[in-house]
Amino acid sequence: MTTKDSRTLLHTIEGPKGKAGLFEVISSGQAQPKYEVDFGGATSSFSSMGEAYIEAGVLSGTPT
Repeated sequence: MTTKDSRTLLHTIEGPKGKAGLFEVISSGQAQPKYEVDFGGATSSFSSMGEAYIEAGVLSGTPT
């Protein structure tokens, strides 16, 4: 059986420090989605969208 992960851009937060991308990641066999923030070539993972959104704001320099 082939498994496929889905990664969808939900929002881009722009600020004085740059752009942070907020993604929803759904993996096969996973009950809940994870959320990832891409900023400056690094990716951070979070279990809730709220945590990811706040971190994206902090990284970009635009509080959310």
